[in-house]
Amino acid sequence: MRILLTNDDGIDAPGLGCLYDAIKDLGEVHVIAPAKVQSATSHAVTFHRPIRVEQKTIGNFTGLAVHGRPADCTKLAIEELLDGPVDLVISGINAGANIGINVIYSGTVAAAMEAAFIGVPAIAVSLHVGDWENIDWETAAKHALDAIQFVMSGPLQPHKVVNVNIPILDGGVVPKGIKVVPISHSPMVMKYRQDRDDDGHQTYEVCNEMEFARHDADTDLDAILQKYITITPLHYDLTHEAQMRAWETHLEKSGRTCV
Repeated sequence: MRILLTNDDGIDAPGLGCLYDAIKDLGEVHVIAPAKVQSATSHAVTFHRPIRVEQKTIGNFTGLAVHGRPADCTKLAIEELLDGPVDLVISGINAGANIGINVIYSGTVAAAMEAAFIGVPAIAVSLHVGDWENIDWETAAKHALDAIQFVMSGPLQPHKVVNVNIPILDGGVVPKGIKVVPISHSPMVMKYRQDRDDDGHQTYEVCNEMEFARHDADTDLDAILQKYITITPLHYDLTHEAQMRAWETHLEKSGRTCV
């Protein structure tokens, strides 16, 4: 099996390095990741300028650093950089959970979703972080490997993404197990610190960690707070199927139906 390993925290991120060590025996693993941190860049891609790619050796792997976005990494890897097909894309381990509406902002999820666009199954892996100064990446990677193997043994298909989140592991916490849950629909609550720049212009800076307006039961947010590893299948088709007939009916009634 040929596996592409990428992320959005940068090629030198400890989460990526530890995940590489954990999954390297699953197949032929190729690391192609952003040269710099690209958190919360969502599905942005690079146009109107060349994308520089350079080889880097970090820890136990030699990979390619891409001066672009996470989605660029996946697209370049599959279509240009790797000689031969890719069987699976794994993105992570991200520093910070990608749950609920946060999956839309996530570069980690976007890197996996780009693979789905192309037709390669993908897994996005993130860690809910408590103590940012003492993250146990090695333990997180062990739990990630277990979750990845679980996903690989299941109905993982081309054009599909499975989003995996690991709960806070501070204090030697062991996840209670795995739950398959939908994403929470709660809006995120953003708090801003007001200031002024050197030119006297008003500025606003996000000053809180990931917060949600509510904690709906039986969702990824609820499960991860209960210390479960969460599994959520994602799809890029944004069509609201339940509304399709309503709009078709509206079009018919309007008399604007094209024949």
